[in-house]
Amino acid sequence: MNPLKSLGNQLQKINLLHLIDQLERYQEVADQLDEINTENDEETKRKQMVHEAVEACKKEISRHLETFLKDNSTAVYEDWIESLHPDNAEFLDRRIDHRFYVADDHHRLLWNSCMEKIDSFDRVIKARNLEPSYAR
Repeated sequence: MNPLKSLGNQLQKINLLHLIDQLERYQEVADQLDEINTENDEETKRKQMVHEAVEACKKEISRHLETFLKDNSTAVYEDWIESLHPDNAEFLDRRIDHRFYVADDHHRLLWNSCMEKIDSFDRVIKARNLEPSYAR
């Protein structure tokens, strides 16, 4: 056999083995990327479920506030929170949980929006930082 031809055949085999090794590495990367994409899709679905649950809760809270105000037209914010979340109003000093007064609290914002709609500006609750009450 011709030595050059034999050398060429050996180089082709080496090149082919190198290509196979490279393809296997590419497949491993593709598999990893596929797994990451699956995880991302699942996380997106979980976030959508959370978003839908939060929106459903907000809708129920809004419905509760409307009913509460119809039945208790002179009530104050703390009365509503006590009705909606009695476990957050069990303090000996009659306070509600301090978190209901933070600036971005949905309950406070919803209450204020209702108070503004009925021109009851004296019942609007300003955001404030309070010390927690632990006296139960």
